[in-house]
Amino acid sequence: MNAINWTVVSALVLAVWGIRYAVLAWKREVYPNPVSFFVWAVVGVALFLTAEASEAKEVYYAALVSAVAPVIIFVIVLLRETNRVYTLTRREKACLVFAIVGYVLWFALKDQPELAQWSLYWMIGVDVLALWPTLEQAFKKPMSDKPGAWLVFGLGYGVTGFAISDHTVVNWALPGYMFIGSWSVAAPLVWRRINEKIPLNEWY
Repeated sequence: MNAINWTVVSALVLAVWGIRYAVLAWKREVYPNPVSFFVWAVVGVALFLTAEASEAKEVYYAALVSAVAPVIIFVIVLLRETNRVYTLTRREKACLVFAIVGYVLWFALKDQPELAQWSLYWMIGVDVLALWPTLEQAFKKPMSDKPGAWLVFGLGYGVTGFAISDHTVVNWALPGYMFIGSWSVAAPLVWRRINEKIPLNEWY
């Protein structure tokens, strides 16, 4: 299979993750933090833009899905939890500020692929900060989420590796981080279910 086909397969796997997770959120089978997903939506769009500007074409479609999915999940959670009031934590406020800086970097460097990669690295760093609350929730309340969607998300970006022909840091940075980050969230969720011998059909 050629690189383009692997890129499409990766995007389809990620789309499955997005759809499945959105359905679980709608059915209240998982409880994502809408503020975190709002931050991820902002960061996700920036990652897509910076990946495009950096000419990291192998992750183009995967980054596009990763930009759209958090927006949909954020809207769904807001629609389902209309009676709750959410506030930004200091970390989340910092993420938004850093994300805005990332957009400025993208705008300044988008026509210079050799420099635009630095805005991509910046946004990956911001995404790490945004990931932290979800990691905390996964460790403290492992039954508030399901590991299946996170495993599929990591798998989707893992598949992207087959599409990469030019093995540079900029091409591997996003899929490598997304794979490690998503499986880090899945790990405590999986561990709890193994310990309690929860059937696999309840992992998804």
